[in-house]
Amino acid sequence: MAVTSLSPSCARTRPERAESARAGLLRLWLGRIRARRALAALHPDQVREAGLDPFRLRAEMIKPFWQG
Repeated sequence: MAVTSLSPSCARTRPERAESARAGLLRLWLGRIRARRALAALHPDQVREAGLDPFRLRAEMIKPFWQG
């Protein structure tokens, strides 16, 4: 019988993968919160200079963090 070694990525248990997925989701949500707060902090002149549509900007700002 041949003995094979598992690489570290293959040896991860299911709970570790679930923790990693949760951590990734948390990072995504926090990034959305930060981005939407930054959009909310823009001055109307900055919005115009960037060529952003104020209505689409507002729609993005009021989305809950869990919606992409």
